[in-house]
Amino acid sequence: MATSTFERKIVISNPESLQRLERVMADQTPKKPISEHPFSSEERKRGEALLKRCQLRSPR
Repeated sequence: MATSTFERKIVISNPESLQRLERVMADQTPKKPISEHPFSSEERKRGEALLKRCQLRSPR
């Protein structure tokens, strides 16, 4: 598969746009707090069972 990469210099000449970019880059607060447990134990068991089923069907 062929891939291409491009290096392009980005120039921001508008001072208002530069200030907006600085504000966005400085704000590191997430929109929603990340849950320590994003899924329940039942969902985890279901996911592990699906993974085992997938492994059984995979050629070795």
